[in-house]
Amino acid sequence: MRYLMTLALLSAGLALVQSTVSPTESALWRCRDSSGAELSGHTGADRAEEACSNRALASPGQALEMRPSSFGITATIPVATVSSPTPAPMPHPAPSSAGVPLSFNDPVYANVTSGASRITLPPGSSRTDLSIVENSGEPTIVCKGSCSLTRVRIQSREGVRCVSGNINLTWVYITATGVGSDHADGLQCYSPGSTGTVTVKNSTFKMAGATTAGYFSADNWQGSHVFENVLFEGGNHGLRIPADGGSSVSLKNVYFVRGSFRYGAYLFDAVNGRRINIEQWENVRWASWRGDELVLGDLIKQP
Repeated sequence: MRYLMTLALLSAGLALVQSTVSPTESALWRCRDSSGAELSGHTGADRAEEACSNRALASPGQALEMRPSSFGITATIPVATVSSPTPAPMPHPAPSSAGVPLSFNDPVYANVTSGASRITLPPGSSRTDLSIVENSGEPTIVCKGSCSLTRVRIQSREGVRCVSGNINLTWVYITATGVGSDHADGLQCYSPGSTGTVTVKNSTFKMAGATTAGYFSADNWQGSHVFENVLFEGGNHGLRIPADGGSSVSLKNVYFVRGSFRYGAYLFDAVNGRRINIEQWENVRWASWRGDELVLGDLIKQP
């Protein structure tokens, strides 16, 4: 007896063997999974495609067995694996209820790429999902002009240096520890005569050791400073901007950890009899820690 075997591919990627037999013979078509368990089956070549149901096609690693009933012949053919859908990228974890990263290992940094080298960004640059740990004593990131940092964390002796332009920090965590004769800052605006706007949102500055402030601007830097949902902890001061360090400052939902500062939560130094213009002072509060939980406390009166 002669059998004519042809190979066909079903639309779902299943390899199927069709047989031509004499009218007196019937073929039993079975669809089996990789363990050999029978998923479905039909008798008759005209119903061969029904042997593998939709349920079977949904299972990768199947094999189709063709067995003419009048002969002891069995052909088992591996089926093309049905590709699993490409998994969607992991979403960024939900931020804390306080609107700031609570630690260097906050879940918002789950997808960062780690590095150990300082970087200098030319105007128009941006960095996202970046982690840098280094100990040079020089600024870890320098923004030479307008730049954006999003979901960036830094652990070093000196955090970010802003030169000029529109500089935006969003979900940034900076922990800086000064050593020896350092005057460490989490962020410092420094370039006499330069101007710009630094906007900090949903960010934390945590300082320790020989420091000046979490955020510091002085020496005739003439720009403006905007803070919204920002936490300051540690250092001589959390926020320090003398009158020659900018034209204006705005604070909304800004928190200072009580008892963590050497001299005071903030300092707006008078220069030539004037202080920086405070354009906004809204929901500025003390904060404290209860274990890993940030607890917001009393309002701080505008100076």
